[in-house]
Amino acid sequence: MKLEEMKPCEIEKVLREAPIVYIPWGSLEWHGEQNPIGLDTLKVYHLCLRAVRKTGGVVFPPLYCGYETMKPYLGFKRTLEVSKETIQSLAREYLEQLYDEGFRIFVILMGHYGARHVEALKEVANEFLKKHPDAKGIFAPDPAFLSEKGIRGGHADYYETSLMMFFRPELVDLSLLPTGRDLTIEKDGIGGDDPRKATIEEGERIANLLVEELARQVKELKKELENLERG
Repeated sequence: MKLEEMKPCEIEKVLREAPIVYIPWGSLEWHGEQNPIGLDTLKVYHLCLRAVRKTGGVVFPPLYCGYETMKPYLGFKRTLEVSKETIQSLAREYLEQLYDEGFRIFVILMGHYGARHVEALKEVANEFLKKHPDAKGIFAPDPAFLSEKGIRGGHADYYETSLMMFFRPELVDLSLLPTGRDLTIEKDGIGGDDPRKATIEEGERIANLLVEELARQVKELKKELENLERG
C-alpha cells in the first residue's frame, strides 16, 4: 500500500482494481513543546494508511511541505515555511504524474490547515479536475471529515495531541507542558482545547471516526468512476 515500497506488478494490480492514491500533506512546524514538529504530516500519513486498507489503492510518500505556518504567523522557530509557489508546483506536478501513471481517484489529506495553505492546494486541485474530467478527488484538511461529529481540530491542541498519542505515543511528552496557567497560541503555539487532557483512547476514537467517513467518501467516488467507465 506504500507506493515507494511497491513493485511495478503490484502497482499495476492496484490500478486495475482501485486506482486510488492518498497523498498525506503536512508540514514541519512548531506544535507545542509536547509534540514533534512533523505532527501534521505524521498524523495524516497514519490516517491514510488506515483508510487505504478499507478502500484499496496506494499511499504516496508523506509530504512535509507547509505554507502559512507558525513562523510567519507568530514567529515560532523549529518551523520550515515553504512558499505558495513551491507547494502549488509540487501539487501540480505530482497530480499530473500520478494521472499519467493511471490513477484516477486522488485524495490530498491536509494535516496542515492554515487557510491560505488549504486554498493554494485546492486551487491547483480544482484546475486539475477541470483538465481531467475522468478524474475524481477529495482535497481537504483532516478535521473536515468530523464536522458532523462535534469534533473540531485545532493546533497542537487536545485533538492533534490525542491523535499523535494514539499513532506515535513515544513522540509525545505531556510533562513538557507548563502547569498552573492557560495555554495560548501567542505564548505556547497552541490553539484549541487543552492538550494536557489528551489521551490515547481519545486519539483512537477520533481516528476511527475520521477514517470511517473518509473511506465512505472515497468508496462513493470509486462507484462514480466505475459508472463513468461503463458509460
